Amino acid sequence: MMNIEEFKTGDVLHCRGKSLLSRIIRWATKSQINHTALFIWIWGEPYIIDAQDNGVNVKPFGEWAKEYNYNFVVMRRPRVIAEKKIATKAMSKVGLTAYDFEGLIIKQPIELLTGKWHKKPSNHEQDKMYCSEFVSWVYGLDDSYRMSPKDFLDYCNENEWDTIYNTGIEL
Repeated sequence: MMNIEEFKTGDVLHCRGKSLLSRIIRWATKSQINHTALFIWIWGEPYIIDAQDNGVNVKPFGEWAKEYNYNFVVMRRPRVIAEKKIATKAMSKVGLTAYDFEGLIIKQPIELLTGKWHKKPSNHEQDKMYCSEFVSWVYGLDDSYRMSPKDFLDYCNENEWDTIYNTGIEL
């Protein structure tokens, strides 16, 4: 059973949705997941910050869970992180950053087909982001603008992030 009190600011949720778009993303990326979100505590309450079709926004955890009904795996970076720094960086995009439909719908599939990323250099203005791009940017990863949900999950596994909770997704 999930104990939300065990979650920490900076925990990453690797999610599996049930919608048609979710299934297409999983199929295209050959992955068990299709979404990435970030957990934070605000004023002692649990919240999720993520990039959805309406941009980067913050929602109370319960509302987010009810609205999207994702299955998810929660992972935590094994090294101590500066939770306040992570939260501040993540909050800096809330309400200001649109969803990057072009990156998700056009650029990611082109890279999958051709093996080449087109445009959007690493120093671009971060005015549009999709979910895993946002979370990898918060963590300061190189090439965050190219990170699919699967890429970020692979990064977490390669860097031995700890699995804190799993609703039953086989990874």
